[in-house]
Formats: sequence, C-alpha cells, structure tokens
Amino acid sequence: MVHPDWFAEAVEKALDSDPDIPKDVTGVEWLVREYTDRLLTEYAEKYPAVINEEAETRGGFEERLHKRWGDAFNLFEYLIILNHQSGVALKQQLIENEVPEDDPLFSALMRLHARACQVAREVLSLMRTGYADGAFARWRALYEIAVSSRFIEKYGEDIARRFLEHKIVDDYREIELYRDHREELGFAPVPEEEWAALKERFESKVEEYGGVFKTSYGWAAPELDKNPSRRTIAEDVDLDRYEPFFAFASNTVHGGSKGTLFRMGLTEETQSEVMLSGPSNTGFTDPAQFSALALVEVTDALLSAEDELEWKLVSTSLSKLIHEVVAAFDDVRKDLEAEVSQAEGKGYTIGGR
Repeated sequence: MVHPDWFAEAVEKALDSDPDIPKDVTGVEWLVREYTDRLLTEYAEKYPAVINEEAETRGGFEERLHKRWGDAFNLFEYLIILNHQSGVALKQQLIENEVPEDDPLFSALMRLHARACQVAREVLSLMRTGYADGAFARWRALYEIAVSSRFIEKYGEDIARRFLEHKIVDDYREIELYRDHREELGFAPVPEEEWAALKERFESKVEEYGGVFKTSYGWAAPELDKNPSRRTIAEDVDLDRYEPFFAFASNTVHGGSKGTLFRMGLTEETQSEVMLSGPSNTGFTDPAQFSALALVEVTDALLSAEDELEWKLVSTSLSKLIHEVVAAFDDVRKDLEAEVSQAEGKGYTIGGR
C-alpha cells in the first residue's frame, strides 16, 4: 500500500538529499531546476504503486456504483442502441431506394444523428464512471444537435445545404485564430496557398448567402425574422423549454463561480462541505433524462423525413421508452436519498469514492 502522504514525502526526499540546500527560495532558481530532476526521480519510483492503488480504488468504486445504478445505466444504453439501429435501418432503406448519398437533407440529418448517438454514449460512459457533471455537460451538445436537426427537418433541403456548407465559416475562423497565435505556440505556419484557397472559398459562400452567413448560426437565417442563434432556432422548433437547463449545464463547462461552487455529483447538504475532485455516486438522473429526450428528438427528426408508417411506429416506441429510462433513474435516486436520510448522524454521505 502506498503511504497516504506519498506526494509530500517525494518532495521532502528530493530536498533532503542535500542537507546544505537553502530553504529560502529567493535567488535560487538554479536550485529549483537542479532539484526538479531529483523530484521527478522520486515520482518515478512511486509511479507503479500509486497507479495500481488508484486502479484498485477506481475498480471498487465502479463496482459499487454499478451495483446501485447498473440497471438504470443498462436501460439507457438500450435506448441508445435502439436509436442507433433506427438510423442504420433508415440508411439501408435509403440505399435500397437509391437516394443519393449527397442528398443535402438526408446527409445533414444522418450525420447529426450519428453524432448524437456518439455523444449519448459519451454521456453513458461518464455516468458509468461516476461523473454526473461531465455527463450533463455533454448533454449540452446533444441539445444543440437536437435543435439543429429539428430546424433542418422543418425547413428542408435548402437549409440542410446551407448547414453543410457552413463548415467553411468555422474552418476560416479557426485557421484565422490559429494564424494569430501559432508563432507563440511554436506551431508550424499554414501554407499561404492553403490559406488563400480557404479564404477564397469562405468569401465565395458569404457572397452567395449574404453577410449573415458569417455568424455562428448564419445557415439558419433565411427562415428567421430575427438574428439567428441557438435560442432563436430553438424557439422556432419549440425546444426552447430546455434553455434553462442548457444554462445550468453550461456552468459545468465554463470556469465561473456557479460551476465551481455547485456540483451535480454532490447533494445539497454536501455542497459546502466537499470539494469534489473525482467521481461520485449521485447526480445521474438529470443527465440521463435530458439526454434521452434530446437523442429521441434527433432520431424523430431523421425518421420524420421519411413519411412511412413503420418509422412513425419506431419513433413513437422510442418516445415511450424514455419514460421507463427516467423512472429507472428516479427510483434509484429516491432509494439513495432515503438511505442517506435514515443514516443521518451516522457519518454516511452521498458522493466521493
């Protein structure tokens, strides 16, 4: 077993290797450089034991976590699989019906659906390892994908084409920013001919679609009376009811005060007592619920593009399954809260490993 104070012990040993080292760091930068190598040697010696103990701790925690939440996690995974298989089956039908692969509407919706399935699996992976805050942060992406999917489904081929072609705007902005900072980062320059070609394509699309195309959601502008944004698009497709939760989830992404002082992986009682620096065993109900809702929105947008009974049946069944997923997570949450309530005063808390 690794000594509990192994980290401080390594620093101490590195410094104690020379009894004449001054403890006042003023003007001893050269000593810091020299003793850094000694400290790294101490770290290297402890590396195998520390990593092994961390793996044992993590394994034990995840085993307990799955014992409590495993059925709920599995049901959420099954929902993801069913959504994914819906996309696979529809794509096969489109191939059989000889729908061109470059059809803008199906290309946009299919790619968004594939991405949504991947993000949902990321949410699941984070929950299965105890990271409720990270899972809810990834739901933000699912929500944005759902908003884009619904808008494209609603307005059809022209908006889908603009959405796909809008990648040039992000490419241009990213390379422009890279060029501003690459020298201080020590990165290679972008060849001038590549930059010139990218700039030409960017300006060509702006000329074709208008200046608003340069904005983050400029692809949606033709169908909106106001400046295009995630929120205005969400309002147009009646998904803006999730905006308060998007704002809440954003706290876990940004480096602000709220996201620092409030963690989903802690209970209300432990928010001020615990500084969560790793996994915990609570906080999964909201990430699972909102991710299930967003994923099925994306799938329904894709399937609705094909007006056939079988796809309406699939979509309706997925919507009904959401209720089972939410109930499974909520049951575990209630059991956990009741368990903690009964154990009050006995040193038992939710959270941590």
